[in-house]
Amino acid sequence: MKKTLAAVTAIFLCSSIFAQEKVWLWPKKTGPGSEKLKIEQTVEERGGGNTHDRIISGVTQPYFEVYKPSKDSQNKKTGILIIPGGSYQRVVYDKEGVHYVKAYNDAGYTCFVLVYRTPNDPHKDNSTVSLADAQRAMRVIRSRAQEFGINPDKLGVMGSSAGGHVAGSLAERYNDEVYKMQDKADKLADGSWTNAKPAFQMLMYPVITMQDGLTHSGSQKNLLGESATQAQKDAASCEKNVSKDNPIAWLCCAINDKSVNPETNIIPYWTALRKAGVRTELHVFPASGHGFGIMGASGTAKKWQAISIEWLDTYVSTPNVK
Repeated sequence: MKKTLAAVTAIFLCSSIFAQEKVWLWPKKTGPGSEKLKIEQTVEERGGGNTHDRIISGVTQPYFEVYKPSKDSQNKKTGILIIPGGSYQRVVYDKEGVHYVKAYNDAGYTCFVLVYRTPNDPHKDNSTVSLADAQRAMRVIRSRAQEFGINPDKLGVMGSSAGGHVAGSLAERYNDEVYKMQDKADKLADGSWTNAKPAFQMLMYPVITMQDGLTHSGSQKNLLGESATQAQKDAASCEKNVSKDNPIAWLCCAINDKSVNPETNIIPYWTALRKAGVRTELHVFPASGHGFGIMGASGTAKKWQAISIEWLDTYVSTPNVK
């Protein structure tokens, strides 16, 4: 009975979160390279009762929604761009996005939940549209940092599953010019690009590698197609492109994940980050499988968000550990 009541309470709390603003990423709403697509965005509702579980597909006009800290919390002046997963073919908006927001808001963190284009749709340069949307979101948020109440130097990224691959790619490819400069959100006074590098990264059961037999095959196919070269697979494998410049990382998974093998994804990434001298924290829980988010976590994995907040408080918002 207690377990059921707790679950219902958690669902209600997640469902009572409302965004303060919806921000289109691109000046004309439609992202560059998507102008000629004849597809319609769809929203599938898988939830019921007091909770949403929306799946968004066919995105050509990406955006993020802004969730500011609770009025009775201490604003940490820190922003989290949250990138939901969905196998690079859809956006699991609530389960791996909105459901995360309340705890971070209550802890004083501002959240930006991203709805992004996915490469399974025939966008021009479709293998980089998700990364382009993530870069653009970082730049738009930084250009409006004062308005959003955050320090632009304390804007990081969080991603789950395939969204973890988008976030991990952003953490390494923040300088890649995957779209043409658009407006003042992209352009600094000296003509250079606005910084798109995350100050930190938080990855939940992420797809990391794009190597055959090691990756999540659906994400690999949607991102790279069926005839990708080895060079393309290497370039898209986060563990192969780590450097000392990667942002600090908080990583989390369940060892019984049958969809994205931790031993070939998150653990090699953690190892590569450590070897590069990047401060990294890894939590491997004994159970919960893949895609557990808030509602599907079991056992000690139920504490993952509290652990992540403690990490943010320690190393990001008011860093006191060297």
